[in-house]
Amino acid sequence: MPAFFRKFSALASFGGLFVILLDPFGLTSATDAASARLLNQLLANGYETSARQRIAVVLIDDDYLRQRDSHWPLPYAEQSKLFRQLLAYRPAAVMVDLMYSYDHSRGRNNDSSQLLGNVFERYRAAGIPLYLASTGAAQASTLPELSAASRPALVSWSGYQDQYPLAAETAEGWLDTAAFALYRVHCSQHSCPPLPDTPRLAATEPPIALQWGRGPAQEQRHVSDISQCPAQPGPWRQTLELVLRAIFWRISSPAETLCPYHLTITASTLATTVPEERAMLRELLADRLVLVGAAIESAEDLALSPVHGQLPGVYSHAMALDNLIQYGLDYFSAPPEVFGTEIDVLDLFEMAFVLFVLWFESHRTDKYARQQRITIPLCAVVFLLALSWLLYTLRITPVNVLGLLLLTGLLLPRQRQASHRAAPAPNSLVKGVPHA
Repeated sequence: MPAFFRKFSALASFGGLFVILLDPFGLTSATDAASARLLNQLLANGYETSARQRIAVVLIDDDYLRQRDSHWPLPYAEQSKLFRQLLAYRPAAVMVDLMYSYDHSRGRNNDSSQLLGNVFERYRAAGIPLYLASTGAAQASTLPELSAASRPALVSWSGYQDQYPLAAETAEGWLDTAAFALYRVHCSQHSCPPLPDTPRLAATEPPIALQWGRGPAQEQRHVSDISQCPAQPGPWRQTLELVLRAIFWRISSPAETLCPYHLTITASTLATTVPEERAMLRELLADRLVLVGAAIESAEDLALSPVHGQLPGVYSHAMALDNLIQYGLDYFSAPPEVFGTEIDVLDLFEMAFVLFVLWFESHRTDKYARQQRITIPLCAVVFLLALSWLLYTLRITPVNVLGLLLLTGLLLPRQRQASHRAAPAPNSLVKGVPHA
């Protein structure tokens, strides 16, 4: 029996290293993503809010369609009114997270894409940079009358998992992503470290591992009712709830839906004619980087936030822009890969950690087995959390805490069981005869 447990422990050890190195069935990736999500949630309350003051989101929602007795896609005549209203508040730049690849005004009277094109020309005349969403696909290029007065900003890409690149190569050439395009505008008006001159150079920078903030902006109360936003619990209670929810995710209750982090103004609010409200909007939107998106139930474009859950996709661009303004090019990113593979430096560290645990366990004595039953896992937890905090200060994505603790829990008990079963008790009886 002891030989069986030793063989089983060796196989478990080999299997643990195999899982870390080759990631079969995406097991390591899943626990790695869960670890990053947990740390992001824990540190969201401490995210610096200064960059948020430069960003606003304008949202076209179902209420706006109902009030206008309109439909989706929103007619160009209605869009031209909306963007004229936004122009009156003099934003620093505008990024429109809507696609204009097909002219949906054909067959409709009193509606033409040229109406919207004329409004976009006003932005160019006013010196306000205007970016339109692009997928980079040649067959889905922006309508000529709209692209003439705007610039493309990439909103769709592949090969970056849940990270946010600065630029990428497309069928239409190299394009800056939406957040980095707006960050260029920000840096043209404020002091910033040197930026890559071209989208092609920007694409050589590592993608952003997005860090999310928690809680609505203070200015949000001026434009909407924030009493529906759930109150934030104390830090210790919140930490305990997040850890328990991460471990027992199948039996924990769903997390409350949190209000968006960035100032959000609905299209209905933007259309107000009340002088006091217009003055408030002018104060809120002037010189801000504004992202226009949609939250239409029948045409959802959703992004997944580790803090808020599902949000309209425009908020991921807003958060990436926030990260850039907050950290510059020294934003959070994944550790560098080695050997020209997808294995990164932290993967090698995780392998070394498992090997150290196995070496330590194989050299310990049974004299302290009972104490080590608690101290080894506890020390592993403290060490991994401390390392994650160090990586956070260095703005590197955290080590796979959950995966390593799971492997530690699987490996250590087997080693102990093998040790205990291998050592017979000195005073045991065999057929009633005591051993000498």
